[in-house]
Amino acid sequence: MTENPVFDDDIMITMRAVADSVGLPYTVNPVELVDREAVVEVREGPAGPPGPEGDRAWPWEWQGDIADVDALRALGLTTADARKAWRVVSDNAVYFWTGMEFIAFGNAFGKRGQRGPASRMTGSGVAGPAGSAATAQLIGEAPEQHLEITFPRGEVGDPGEPGTVGRIQDSADVLVDADHLLGQNFVLSWDAALQKFTPVPSPRLMGPWAIGQGQFNGGSNLDDAHRVLASITIPAQPMAWQPVVEGIVGVASKPTDQSTACHIEVRLGDPKEGDLVGLGVGSPATTFPVAMVAPAFAQPVSPEQPLAVVPANRTVTLYVVVRRAYGTGRYTVGSHGAQIIVYARPV
Repeated sequence: MTENPVFDDDIMITMRAVADSVGLPYTVNPVELVDREAVVEVREGPAGPPGPEGDRAWPWEWQGDIADVDALRALGLTTADARKAWRVVSDNAVYFWTGMEFIAFGNAFGKRGQRGPASRMTGSGVAGPAGSAATAQLIGEAPEQHLEITFPRGEVGDPGEPGTVGRIQDSADVLVDADHLLGQNFVLSWDAALQKFTPVPSPRLMGPWAIGQGQFNGGSNLDDAHRVLASITIPAQPMAWQPVVEGIVGVASKPTDQSTACHIEVRLGDPKEGDLVGLGVGSPATTFPVAMVAPAFAQPVSPEQPLAVVPANRTVTLYVVVRRAYGTGRYTVGSHGAQIIVYARPV
């Protein structure tokens, strides 16, 4: 028997399942051939058991609801929009865009989905015009939503009774606690970091304390290289502070020996080793037998690196001394008109 081929070429065969509602034992399977494509309809068999779980699907970029398919096609999607999906409300189906065509999932809805993230709701009340109706609106999208309720403003009431006098430290914008204590002569200063007023030492100078002329241990024909002339004790202060010293002390070399000069020093805590806080430069000339004392430090000083700081709540003594700066001659310290004035600068 010789076979006569009907079609000698490669073709694409598509098999399509056809439902058999009658349940016939035999059926005729039609074949339709058009150009190089063939369609074969075969009877649909009974449903088989569930297959193994497949790989995870590509993630969808959910775009929300759209009215119908026409509105979806009007979007003019391209390959750049691949993996986007919409719920078409008219079909109640999900349409997934592959980048080339849509794939419709008619059974995508009907089962309860996974629990979404919890919504963090905030709320606020707004006063509306008097006589208006109360309204409410949700602002934002889950999980960050805000409920705003507008209440109609009421009529202006009668003036209330005068309130009682309150303390400044009880104000909402004032912070007084264990870390920000009130102290004597403290003032309130705005703290930008805390956004509140906090107590700080008063920036003004405290004092003064003074040593008068009758309290100086002066003399003539003195030969000491270092001699304590006076001292003053400053009581404890509620804040840390630096001494500010000024004054005048008579000091002169022996008229027959002008090769010697003596300085007046004010030192903190110890007459020899204490921090220098005041200095009056003496002259070997007898025409100017006084030393004008002004604030002075032995090392550079800055707000970031202060010197001679007295801690809070500590009593301290300042010493006024005369020191032979150069030469070996004798000298005189006059107490008439001498005085030293001390102020406390808070730091």
